[in-house]
Amino acid sequence: MKKIKMTAVTALLLFVGINIARGQLRVRVEAGQIYLKDLVPNEAKYKSISDSLDQKLKINPNDTTSLFYRSMLYLQFNSLKARPDLTTNIVTDQLLAGKKLADRADSLGMKNLNLKIIRAQLCKELTFRYAPADTWRFNTAQMASRRQKFEYYKASANRQYDLLADLDKAHSSDYQRLKVK
Repeated sequence: MKKIKMTAVTALLLFVGINIARGQLRVRVEAGQIYLKDLVPNEAKYKSISDSLDQKLKINPNDTTSLFYRSMLYLQFNSLKARPDLTTNIVTDQLLAGKKLADRADSLGMKNLNLKIIRAQLCKELTFRYAPADTWRFNTAQMASRRQKFEYYKASANRQYDLLADLDKAHSSDYQRLKVK
């Protein structure tokens, strides 16, 4: 009886230990784009991780790993696939916050190809948000401002994809295909 209890406790501790060891987000890169390694990622599922990363960044704003993962979550849950409504400023603001975090991690010297992919994807998502669609919703001054932002993020995304193509020659065709036209 004691042996069975000990085996059950050991199995439980092993199971808990394995789940705790997977504390960091798992990401995958496919065809030049980065995704969470999750079949159906939703924002509610990752709320505790987002809150934890925000707390870490308040304590240490130069933690490049936290900057990377938080920008990854901003990208994942505010992409055009996740939130297709182009008129919401909340999504655009969150994408801009993700870009700011990714740029900060890069300026602090983080040398990670995945970070460069996130930066390119964020710029591309921002071009979608500022694309000249639904022109009837905006006046001429707003349209001019949106057009200027569109051109800026388009150039930035294409520059990032060119850099990625130079760094990762094995997947350079994927990055060239992702450039904003």
